[in-house]
Amino acid sequence: MSSADAIKLADVEHRYGDVTAVGPVDLTVPSGEFLVLVGASGCGKSTLLRLIAGFEEPTFGTVHTSGSPPVPGRGAGLVFQQPRLFPWRSVGGNIALALKYAGQSASTADVELLLERVGLHDVARRRTWQISGGQQQRVAIARALAVDNPLLLLDEPFAALDALTRERLQEDLRTVSATRTCVFVTHSVDEAVFLGSRVVVLTPRPGRVALDLPIDLPRTGITPDELRGLPEFAALRAEVGAAVRSRTEVTA
Repeated sequence: MSSADAIKLADVEHRYGDVTAVGPVDLTVPSGEFLVLVGASGCGKSTLLRLIAGFEEPTFGTVHTSGSPPVPGRGAGLVFQQPRLFPWRSVGGNIALALKYAGQSASTADVELLLERVGLHDVARRRTWQISGGQQQRVAIARALAVDNPLLLLDEPFAALDALTRERLQEDLRTVSATRTCVFVTHSVDEAVFLGSRVVVLTPRPGRVALDLPIDLPRTGITPDELRGLPEFAALRAEVGAAVRSRTEVTA
C-alpha cells in the first residue's frame, strides 16, 4: 500500500452464512479521492462501506485504511441515511459532544464554525426535532467533520430527502469534503457523477467491480447548474447508467 493511498482492499470477499455478499474485490483509493459506489439494491455497497469503517471484517482478503486494518470509530467520519442525532441534546450539543469525544475544543465558536460550514446559521440552540430533515442531515455531516479524520464515509445520506434538498446538500458536500478522502454510497447515477472524482459500479450480489470510471469534471470554478449542463457530464452519466442497467438486466 502506497503512502499516498487512503484505502486498499485486496481480494476482499464477505459472506453472511452461505451467502456471498461481496467479492472478490480489489480496490485502491488514493488520498483525496471522492469515490462513489453505485449499484442496485443488495449489491454490497453498504457492506463494503462497513468493511472500510471496520464495523465488519472480511471473510477473505484484507482491508487497510492509512496502512492498517480499520478500527471502528477511529480514523473516519461517518454519515448514515438517518441523521442519528441525540434528541435530548440541542443541535449545538450534538456537535459539541463529537468534539469532546475527539479531545478537541468544544467552545460555542467552534460549534458555530462547523455549523456554518454546512450552511446552518442560528440553529445551535434548537432541538433536533425543531429543524427539518435536510437540516438534520447537515448537522450529521457537521458532526462527521468535527473530528479531523482523513476519511469521510457516507451511506446513502440523502436518500430520504426531497429532490431540492438533496441537490443542495450534494452541492454543500462537494465543497466541504474537498480536504478529505470520501467514500459515498448511492443508488443515484446523477448523484454519483455529480459528487465523485471516481465512480465504481458494482454487480448484483455478489458485488464485484463492473465499472471503475474516473470522473474528469471540474470541481471548482463552476456552478452546479453549469456542471450538470456540460456535455461531458451527460456522457458520463449515460455510461454509468448503462453499466448499472446492464448488470441489473443480466440477473433479472
